[in-house]
Amino acid sequence: MPHASSAARLVASRRALSGLVLGAGFSLTGAGTVMLGALLPVLSLRWGMRDSTAGFLFFLQFAGSALGAIFSGSNRIRSLTAGYALLVLSSCALALSGSSVPFALYFFFGLGLGMAMTSTSLLISDRAGDRQAPRLQALNFAWSAGATAGPMLFVPFLHRGGIQSLFFVMMSLFLLLLAWVVFRERRQPARPPVLKSQSPASAPIGQMLPLLTLAVCAVGIETSLSGWLTTYSHRAGLGSVAGAALATSLLWFGGMFSRLAFSTRLLTRIGRRATLHASVWGVVASAALLIAAPFPAVILSVAAIAGLCIGPLYPLLLSFLLERAARGWIFAVAGIGAAVFPWLTGLLSSHFNSLRCGLIAPCAAALLMAFLRPFALQSAKQADSTASIPA
Repeated sequence: MPHASSAARLVASRRALSGLVLGAGFSLTGAGTVMLGALLPVLSLRWGMRDSTAGFLFFLQFAGSALGAIFSGSNRIRSLTAGYALLVLSSCALALSGSSVPFALYFFFGLGLGMAMTSTSLLISDRAGDRQAPRLQALNFAWSAGATAGPMLFVPFLHRGGIQSLFFVMMSLFLLLLAWVVFRERRQPARPPVLKSQSPASAPIGQMLPLLTLAVCAVGIETSLSGWLTTYSHRAGLGSVAGAALATSLLWFGGMFSRLAFSTRLLTRIGRRATLHASVWGVVASAALLIAAPFPAVILSVAAIAGLCIGPLYPLLLSFLLERAARGWIFAVAGIGAAVFPWLTGLLSSHFNSLRCGLIAPCAAALLMAFLRPFALQSAKQADSTASIPA
């Protein structure tokens, strides 16, 4: 019996260490995801890009990320290994890229991010048991921490013109994570057997469609704002790159704070549906205020508020969806918004010669969420009722 108790403690400590390292890796993927947006004012000058071209770079990165979610198979460890390997290779290639726009490299960088993020999320979900929603909120808090710190940590490299060295640093960190996964995460976690009547796959796709659309919009708004906010702030009057990058950091700080709050018992007390109501309407208001903001100081304030509102949305919707289909394609469908809405923002900006007009794209997505919200909650309730009927 003492031997069994010691073995259980050893397994628990290893699982805790594994969660810590995987969380750190998830945080790094958050920094990697927002890196293009934070570097965009400098990269646009370096490569002579218009907003439509920059938007296409966002499209390639996030389309790759969506495909990475699809390519993440049932073997979480193998997919995680492939994701980090792609990130190492693409970061190295980006560091060595010349003066031409590296379209293909950003696609493969996004592919690696998608595989790493999806595999980590599913791995943590497998281990979470009945605490899936708060664990996903905590994991997304770690991602938000990386996304928050990233823009400000990138600034010293921009001042010294060392974008190449920044990519080499990212490559080294991804290489360390790859080594951990290869040598320490070789075993799949044991997943409890799922009864047929409780299977997430039992929910019809038609019932999941409103929830999926909300997830597409939530991710699209998040990536559009984080991708373009540094450039928007810079053009609005925040002359230094550091000041402009602060707007993106404030957006993610708000998201990080709200995700931290909702990874506690607060989510249980308020309820998922009430949280969804408040978050959606908060996103609508803050997106409209960003477009109307007359001064840089207002942009900074509204960016933080927008982050607070949008922070809980994606992990909350994810918890609804993974109860019905714990598959990588869920992340891929949500990733459509990440690819399309930043691209639309760039296209509208180039067409009207105004990034303020470009931000109509995420604002329209927020209004669509507000319209679909009651249908999504109704479909979730119907799916829960269907799943509770014995087979």
